Amino acid sequence: MAVETSQTNDAVKQTDTAGTKFTPTNLTASPPLIQRPNETWTTVLSSPCPFPPEIFHTIMQNLIKNPNITSSHLFRADIYYDSGATQPPSFDAGEQNDDKSFTRHLQPQYRPHSSGLNGVDGYEVTRTLVRELIPRNPLLDPPLLQTCHYLQKSDKHREWNTVLYVPHIDSGESMPFYHPAVAKVAFTHTWPLPSTPPKGKGEEEDSEPAGSISISYSLFKEDTQVSTKLERTALRLLQTLHKHGKGQLAGYEKRVHLDQVIPQKRYQDRYTKLKARFGRQLSEQWVEVTDPGKHVFEDLGIAAFLIELWGDMFDISEQGKDGEVGGATASGSKTEGKSPFPGFVDIGCGNGLLVHILLASGYKGWGFDARRRKTWSTLPATTQAALHQRLLVPEIFLPETSKDQENKPPLEPPQNEKEEEESQQQEKSWHTGLFTPGTFIISNHADELTAWTPLLAYLNQAPFLAIPCCSHDLSGARFRAPPTTKRARTQQKQHQNQSQQHQHQQNQNQNHSQNQDQNQAPPHLPQQHPPPPTTKTPSNPSPSPSPTTTKAPHGTHGPHVPQSPETGSLLRTTQQKSQPSAYATLCSYISSLTSELGYEAQREVLRIPSTRNVGVIGRERGCLGASGVGGGEGNREGIREGFREEEREERKRVILELVEREMGRSVEEVGGKWIERVQMLGRKPGCGH
Repeated sequence: MAVETSQTNDAVKQTDTAGTKFTPTNLTASPPLIQRPNETWTTVLSSPCPFPPEIFHTIMQNLIKNPNITSSHLFRADIYYDSGATQPPSFDAGEQNDDKSFTRHLQPQYRPHSSGLNGVDGYEVTRTLVRELIPRNPLLDPPLLQTCHYLQKSDKHREWNTVLYVPHIDSGESMPFYHPAVAKVAFTHTWPLPSTPPKGKGEEEDSEPAGSISISYSLFKEDTQVSTKLERTALRLLQTLHKHGKGQLAGYEKRVHLDQVIPQKRYQDRYTKLKARFGRQLSEQWVEVTDPGKHVFEDLGIAAFLIELWGDMFDISEQGKDGEVGGATASGSKTEGKSPFPGFVDIGCGNGLLVHILLASGYKGWGFDARRRKTWSTLPATTQAALHQRLLVPEIFLPETSKDQENKPPLEPPQNEKEEEESQQQEKSWHTGLFTPGTFIISNHADELTAWTPLLAYLNQAPFLAIPCCSHDLSGARFRAPPTTKRARTQQKQHQNQSQQHQHQQNQNQNHSQNQDQNQAPPHLPQQHPPPPTTKTPSNPSPSPSPTTTKAPHGTHGPHVPQSPETGSLLRTTQQKSQPSAYATLCSYISSLTSELGYEAQREVLRIPSTRNVGVIGRERGCLGASGVGGGEGNREGIREGFREEEREERKRVILELVEREMGRSVEEVGGKWIERVQMLGRKPGCGH
């Protein structure tokens, strides 16, 4: 909702004076702001605020749709009904429940409950919503249906806007833990209206007082006073409202956008099922020294995302057991025109939990890592058979004498006792990175393998999910990843040069045209000649540069770079402050590698307990549907059948050229460094991940 300019400017002026700080005042002993004959209302807290009603409405709309902001026990809110701000309120506010009501199509439990304030004391309902609060742990707390009303009233001097929460519950004993045990909760915002009579010429302009926000409770009949717990809850709610309002007033813009690939509801519902099935068991049998809470629930979150992603990309109706995979299909994914699930491989699988969760959920696949983990021995035998200790050495790094078929490890996990025995003998051998074409590649905090993930996917004509963590180049060495590949930087530079040349040519043509116009202009009469321009000769023929600019270093070219003033230590310029972090550039670099190899790179900020939570999804352009979420013309079965050895050799050549271009060295030199590092890595003890 747009903010009115006049009121916003007035509010900005007040941010440095009145109402800037959060200063709550206890009003439990004062008369309540809301009074009803048959209801016990208490105004708990109030605080000055600098933001206008438009910002209050924006903040409250965000809190209604995202209740997890004020309660960590909640996942989200599902909106079942919204009258809209322009709908006639009389039939939308729960005042009528007959056949003429606009909500007659809803089931009775989803129909709005009356505010009890419409038309009382000048209040008018302007909007009504019905939401369901979804808890994180449904085994502890049930969901809660709730009606949210927007009410408004005004007089000559002030405007009151109230957002009222009405739980669909009749007693405090039935109220879930995450909601205050009251019949209603009211958020009230007051704001001064502009003075109509203008001030006289000699009169001083009095500063308008700031607005205010307050929290009020309507208690259940069995309650007589507000408890200490309810006061603490009101303080948290009011503080959150004040903080978010000040942020919006200061121009806050959301930088991280979640749920761009998989809708929030689908992901969280899937995560809740996986958590109920695996969470407690995996946490109790944790044998690593690291925190089980982080690793277990992180892998559960990644598994939930993958299951929903695969439901969009593949036909998984024939997969799985215990109804788990079928449930993914039923969550909103159609199967027409999709190929069967091709299986997965988790490169750098670490503790193996992600592989175990996916296998137990009915998805075939396997994983390998340079080092065994103690966790592997605690997992079921079927999972242990799918976990292998391997050192990945891409085939382009291997000498020709090592590329014969006898020395290669199998592309798939062993299928019989003989293959299992051979696999055990090769347990600490290498893997070439060549899988069954089309196999979905997972790279979860795989460190040295992160940058190689798009390359391996291209070699195998496969989709992938990469979750970067630490930055390593294609030789396995630590480095600060650039935001783009060398080819992308070269193309960008060429484009900039062409743009500059085009602009320079336009300027020359414009100057030439102006000169021609001046030469063809009629002569001026003597009195029409303008006086010659006066020029001031500077006292110093070689002025020193401005203190805010510096000359380019000797031997370099380019525009002057602004430098911040020195105050004992150099302050960071605006340009320096906007520099992306090392993790942000690493994610951009992986996306650039993905795009250079012909993939449609998508990025999703995952809902996992980790600061390294960006997932880069790579799907070949032909495998994207109209919505960009998979399916469409890309047929995986066709890919697997038509992927000939000649095409794979051509892809190897492309990868070889890319490695040499990015590293600036021959592939033999890069491969030597890689093999040296992975051998050292294999000798280190395994960690918790």
